Amino acid sequence: MTVLFDICGIPAFIEPWIDRFYSPREIELLKTLGVSAMTARDAGKKLGLETTDGFLDRAWRRGVLHRLDDGRIAPADFHTRFESWALFEGWQDLPEKIKGRLNRWELDHYVNRHRKTVESLMAGQPRPAAETCPEYLLLGEVARLFQHIESFYLWPCNCRAMVRGCAKSQLTCIRFSNDRGIGWEISRDRALSIVNESNRQGLMQSAELAVDGRGRLNGALCNCCNDCCFPHQLSRSLGAEKIWPLSRYLAELSPLPCNGCGRCVRRCPFGAISQAKRAKGSPPPIPAIDETVCRGCGVCATGCPQEAIGMQKIKASALETYYT
Repeated sequence: MTVLFDICGIPAFIEPWIDRFYSPREIELLKTLGVSAMTARDAGKKLGLETTDGFLDRAWRRGVLHRLDDGRIAPADFHTRFESWALFEGWQDLPEKIKGRLNRWELDHYVNRHRKTVESLMAGQPRPAAETCPEYLLLGEVARLFQHIESFYLWPCNCRAMVRGCAKSQLTCIRFSNDRGIGWEISRDRALSIVNESNRQGLMQSAELAVDGRGRLNGALCNCCNDCCFPHQLSRSLGAEKIWPLSRYLAELSPLPCNGCGRCVRRCPFGAISQAKRAKGSPPPIPAIDETVCRGCGVCATGCPQEAIGMQKIKASALETYYT
C-alpha cells in the first residue's frame, strides 16, 4: 500500500479508509501505472483485461486518472481524487476528526500553491493576467463578463462540499470548462440567474480568472461564503484580506435616505457594517461602514431595500476589459 501512497501523494492518516476512495481494481491499476504513463491498451494488457473502456472512463471521471495530451493515462494525485469524492461521493462516512484533517491538508496545499503569488501581490507587484487569481465582482460586472464566455458548466462548490461550514447552497459554482465531463452544461441566462439568486442569499461573487496566450478567458465564477471558501481561509492565514480575493471597491452610504433597517449589517460577511443600539422613541440609527474591514463584495448594496449604499471603486484589475 505504501507504493500507492507514494504514487498519488495520499496522506498517511487516510490508510484505514483507503477503500472509501479507491476500489480494489483501481488500486491495482494505479500500482500498474506507477509513476509513469502508458496507453490504455498497455494498461489493460498488464491488468489482464479484455477491454478497459468503461473502467478507465469511470476512473477518469472519479479523479483516479489523468488523461494526457498524447492520449496516455497516468495516476491523478489525491487532491484531484479528494475533490471529486467530496463533491459527489461518500464524505459523510468518515469520522469528523478525519474530515477535519483532510480539510486542513487540502487547505495547506492550496495556501502553499498560491503563497508566492499572494506575497508578490501584497508587496505591490502587478497581478499576472496569465495566472488564476480571485477578485470580487459586482453583479453588473458578472453580467458583462458572461458576454465574453462561450460555455457554462454548473458544478457543486468544492469549498462548501469539503468544509461544510454553513448551510448555503452548494450548487453555485459556474465553471467555464468541464474537467472530466462531470459538470452540467447550462445556458448563459441560467448561469446569470444562479449568480443573482446566490447574491440574494448573501453569497459574494468572486471571479477566478486567467487569460491564455490567445486572449481567451479560463476559470470560473464562484459564489462564495466567508465560512468555507478556500480563498478567504487563505487570506486569513496569510493576512491578505484585501488581496485574495482582490478588493476593488468600498461600500459607502449614498445620498438616498437610509431607513435604518439593519439589513446591510446582517448581510455583510465580514462584519464591516455596524449599527448603534436604537434609543427608545428615536428612529433607527444610520449604520456605519468600517473601510478597513470592507472588502467591496457589494452584498450589502444589493440587499439594501432603500438603495442607500453605493460602491466606490478604489482599484483597477488587470482583467477589467472583460467586465467593465
